[in-house]
Formats: sequence, C-alpha cells, structure tokens
Amino acid sequence: MFCHGEPGLHPVTDAPQFDVTCSDISPVRDLCGARKMLYICPAIDIRSFDDRGAITSHPQGDTCGMEVVNGSSGLEDDLAVLSFESTVPRRHVHRQAISEVFLTDCVRGPGPDRFVLGAQWPRLHGFYRSRAGRYDPMLLAETLRQCVIYLAHTRYRVSLGQRFVMQTIEITAELERLVIGAGAAEVTITAVVSDVRRRGSQVTALSAALEFTIAGRRVGSGRGRTAVLTAEEYDTVRWGAGGPRTLGPVPGRTPVDPTAVGVPVVGDVVVGATARPGRWRVLPDLSHPVLFDHPSDHLPGMLVLEAARQAVRAECGAPEADPVSISAQFHRFVELDVPAEMVVSGVEKEPAGAHVVLEQRGMAMATATLRWPAGASRAPGPGSGG
Repeated sequence: MFCHGEPGLHPVTDAPQFDVTCSDISPVRDLCGARKMLYICPAIDIRSFDDRGAITSHPQGDTCGMEVVNGSSGLEDDLAVLSFESTVPRRHVHRQAISEVFLTDCVRGPGPDRFVLGAQWPRLHGFYRSRAGRYDPMLLAETLRQCVIYLAHTRYRVSLGQRFVMQTIEITAELERLVIGAGAAEVTITAVVSDVRRRGSQVTALSAALEFTIAGRRVGSGRGRTAVLTAEEYDTVRWGAGGPRTLGPVPGRTPVDPTAVGVPVVGDVVVGATARPGRWRVLPDLSHPVLFDHPSDHLPGMLVLEAARQAVRAECGAPEADPVSISAQFHRFVELDVPAEMVVSGVEKEPAGAHVVLEQRGMAMATATLRWPAGASRAPGPGSGG
C-alpha cells in the first residue's frame, strides 16, 4: 500500500496546527485609514480588499480559500490571487524537505467539493527529470499525492496525526505540452473531491479527480483514492495483532546501468536484473533524499511507481520512454527488508504499453499498467531480465 504519515515536526520551525473555521476570519481597518478590509487566518494568509473589490494577496505559505465578505466573492477573484510566491506548509503534504513541496496555494472552486490549487515545478528537479527537454510525467503523480493529502488536512479537517493509505493513482500526460520553458512551471490544478466516507464527523476515505494546466493549456490529469486511518487503526492494518516488529536489513543492491533505465546516476536506479526473464528486483535505498524524504516502515508508493517505470524501460530496451499514462493499484504494504520483484508482462507495441505486478513472498502487492507513445519502445535488449 501507499501510506503517508506525518514525517515529523521540527520543535522550532514548525508551528502548531490551526483548525481554521469561518470564525477565524477577522475584519480590521487598514492602519493608514484607507477603507480596506483585511481577512486574516492565523499563521496562514492575509488578503486585503479595497472598495472596488480589488484584491491584494500577502501570502505566508497557505491560503484559506475563504469567500470574500466585503467585495466580490466570485471564482474569478479567487483565481486572481492564486499565489505561486511560496509553498504551503510541508506538514500539510507530508514532506520533510521544503524543496520537495510543490503546492503553493489553494482556493475554492465553483461549487461544493471543488478547489483550485497552485503548484510550481522546478526546471531541473533533483530526481524527477526527463532527458527529453520536458517535465517528467512523474511530477503529475507526486503533485496529485500532495493535493489529496493537502485537501484532506485543510478542507476536510483530517488531523495531522492521521495516516493516509493511498489505494489507487492514475495519471495521464500530454507529453508535447510538458516542454520546459524559460522559468519554473506555474501549474494550475482543478480538483473535484468525491465519495467522501465518514465515521461520525471523521473522514475515513476520499477520492479526487484533478486536471493540470500550464499557461491555460491542459498538460495532464489524474485520479486518486486514499483511506484515512487513526494511528491505532494504522498499527492494526500495518502490523496485525502482533504489533510493530523490528525491521531487518534491506537486501543488498546490484542496480542495472543507469543508461538502461534513463537516469543520470546509479543512485537513482531502483531496479536490478534477475536470472529470470521479465523480472526485476526492486532496490530501495533508505538514504535517497527524494524517495525516502522521511523515514518509512514500508516501500513508499512513489518508489513503487518509479520501479514500475524503470522495469518497463529496461524490459523494453527504451530508456528514454516517458509514460503517457499510469494506472496503479496498491494492495498491500511492501516490506523493506524482504526481496521484492517487478514482473513485467503483456508488453504491447500498438498501442505501446505493459502490465506490471510487484511481487513479494509470492503475493501481488501492487499492480500497474503503463502506456507510452507509439514507437517509444523497442525489442528487449540483451540485458533484459538478466
């Protein structure tokens, strides 16, 4: 499974959690005497509105998305102040490194359970990067993950102590529109949340459908569903009645050559060859600064997706192939200290694609289907599968 817990808060740099409600909004007078209203959400964002309804944003990392009380409250005004000036608090997307936080803002959309979010993608990310002069489609998956968690925490009152178990992730990418420009991409994301399950007032699961645009052009879409567990529920689901166990050493790494899977350095390779055709050993590196941004007691979901991509690239002899779609289901937690393999099958050329099963102890832990542009794959190379 694809689980996210809070990576841990720094006792000084991380402020305490605020439960933001409409009562937290306080109208005050501009100190200079001008007829303005300031709407303040503690520790989150300040926005000012003048008599004409003009809006000035003073971002501090995360906006409330509250409707304007004095002046226009239309979606157009909210989008006018969708900010890309700074990231949202890292704790709201379960990231330890600020550099790995992509989301910048969130405002309400036109209707219930609809939101518009901002994100920024760096032109050269430390891990998610393509050698084809475009943004890596995996940025769509990571941004989707962050959106689902962020919306749950900030819009559906899921506390920071809850654990997220991602059940499905689907993305589609418009590769020709992911071209890297002269600056970091400012991504606008429309999100529709659905199928929200509750136990009393507590959210226990939700789904989200997203569409990604850059400069008004659609560049991709995605869907995801997550379960939300209390700490006690997580321990029961994760470990069973016996409770947590001490993890053993991670199996040794013998990665394939980076050029076989389209990554620049051996430290970013997450698969190794085996003696059996179509099977690729999954190689977790607990020191990886992105895939293990914070400690995890199981194989992170983004590592599962990357291992699936690298296994297909290696199997098909297409190290530069970027997927135009990925559909993944996470069935069980994947142990870090037990060997696991990606099994690639159903390789097709028209349309190009493959099916992948992550196996551990003879069980299917996750499954995924990847598609890529026609002509991107070749016949398996001499090193495929071993």
